[in-house]
Amino acid sequence: MDIREKIRGWLAYVIVGLISIPFMLWGVGEYMGGGSDPTVAEVEGDKITSRELDRAFAERRAQMIAESDEQLTAEMFEEMGLKRQVLDEMINERLLVNFIREQGYVVPDERVAQVIRGISAFHADGDFDRETYERRLAQQGMSVDQFENDVRRDQLFNTLDRALIGSAFVTDPEVRQLVALRDQSREIGLIRIDRERVAQSLPEPDEDELRAYYEERAEAFARPEQVRLSYIEITPERLAGSQEISEEALASAYEDYKARKEGEEVKRVRHILVQVGDDADAPEVDAAREAVEEARDAIASGEASFDEMAAELSDDSSSRDEGGDLGRVREGDIAESFDRALASLEVGELSEPVRTRFGWHLIEVYDMDKAEVPPLEEARDELLDRLRQDAAERAYYDAAEELASVSYEQPDSLVPASEAVDLEVEQSDWISPDEGEGIGEHEAVRAAAFDEDVLEERFNSQLIELGSSHAAVVRVEEYREASPLPYEEVESEVREQWQRDAIDAELDELTESMRAALDDGGDPAEIAAAEPSADWVEPAWYQRGQESERMPAEVLQAAFGMAPPGSDDVATGASTLPNGDRVVLRLSGYRPGEPGELDAETRRMMASQLESNQADRLIAAFMRSLRDEADVEIRERAIDE
Repeated sequence: MDIREKIRGWLAYVIVGLISIPFMLWGVGEYMGGGSDPTVAEVEGDKITSRELDRAFAERRAQMIAESDEQLTAEMFEEMGLKRQVLDEMINERLLVNFIREQGYVVPDERVAQVIRGISAFHADGDFDRETYERRLAQQGMSVDQFENDVRRDQLFNTLDRALIGSAFVTDPEVRQLVALRDQSREIGLIRIDRERVAQSLPEPDEDELRAYYEERAEAFARPEQVRLSYIEITPERLAGSQEISEEALASAYEDYKARKEGEEVKRVRHILVQVGDDADAPEVDAAREAVEEARDAIASGEASFDEMAAELSDDSSSRDEGGDLGRVREGDIAESFDRALASLEVGELSEPVRTRFGWHLIEVYDMDKAEVPPLEEARDELLDRLRQDAAERAYYDAAEELASVSYEQPDSLVPASEAVDLEVEQSDWISPDEGEGIGEHEAVRAAAFDEDVLEERFNSQLIELGSSHAAVVRVEEYREASPLPYEEVESEVREQWQRDAIDAELDELTESMRAALDDGGDPAEIAAAEPSADWVEPAWYQRGQESERMPAEVLQAAFGMAPPGSDDVATGASTLPNGDRVVLRLSGYRPGEPGELDAETRRMMASQLESNQADRLIAAFMRSLRDEADVEIRERAIDE
């Protein structure tokens, strides 16, 4: 059967994962509407404009930033080609919509109404409320028609998605093959070369060596060319202060606020805390948990009261003498794990031991009452701040576009642009192409500052994207050329760089020579013993994910990335650890995973995983077929305008 027949149109959460376009925020009307902004792509005559792409790109960035544990920068997004990915996904969305229209699929009005009535954000007193529904949509800048079109589309794709999922199936041999690969074991030994010990073994350079090193690399120790910038930085936070909020909007927000507060229950809580230090080892952590468990048993059995155990055991000095009383505790006050435990407790119930960054807690809810609803005048400042921030979020894209337009049309000054968006012109410190402080911390700003038009012609830069809802325009106010720095000023830097280079060279040589010796059949223990900076770690059997202090994750990953050796052979490799130590690893054995050891539930989960992978391949193949047959034009030059 042709893949089109199997799929017959779908989308749902599988395709949401593929496209992630923020229709729920901006509405179909925004995306399907025209405009004077440049066209970046056409899909069967349907235009995707620069503004649509910018908004979708900004929403994707915001999503990634919110989900990431590390700080994501504009440079990272540029390196991963995120804007082009988003454009491709928007094209896919248009193709899917067109395909579904061709197939004649519809979702009944009754189903759309049922879904909307089930959304709790539109409820008042536990039931769907039309006034609340319309007010919430208006606050997001959406019409009822736009939102209902979104729901209709998503329901349509959800329904059609099931046809695709049902077409994927997995055989038992495929499950066995996955188990053999996933659960394989490898016998790994390693020689670890300690960077610090290598450094200590190297002789100190004399003055002549350092001066010769400096002369060969004088450019590396020069002061680089630098600029000082004036700039306008734009974020919703910076725009919030200028947003005007009407009394009607404030009153409406207060009604929502009051409805939420009236439904809240506030718990009064006491706790016992046994602290665990950041550097505590496993026995110390276990001992703290056991102390909390013993306190729980004593309180539950009636041997001691909560007050007595808190006074005796708790490390929280602020509550210990008050029986551990924390008073009213709301979500977010302490820690996420504390919140989860608290949510499940009724009055008088003791928690199990709960771990937070402070240590182990025993928690008891001793009372519960309704949240107090402050009058409008007391809540006014909080609500105004929130409304201004929401308004600023919605105003950001138009303001950023105005900033870009005015600074381009009047390129010799930032003052007109500053007045147009009601933001101040700020000044930077000296910034080089490679580093800077403040606004100069952004690589995109440094790149723009040294662009020919900005540096030599002294024009304003284009709008520079710095992050989610964060941009700037800059202009060069001062420039100074690169200049050599005398040896005496940079002697310490020269010495440090000489030492780093010398250590790296010695580590390279040791790694290569030890690996060559292992490849020649040398005894690894003897090879390591002959070098004072090296240690031999005896081989052991490991599976994926079994990293430890003895077997670092980087080494384990490298070992499982190697081709397994034959039955009477060994394989060797090398890896560098985050602290700079080098590792020469020796792979001497391989065992495939045993499918017979799987229980029925694990086997079922693995089969489901393989079926999901099959569905992903069907999706990719279907999208390729749509792209191959469609009339799609991408205007590359317009993408970054």
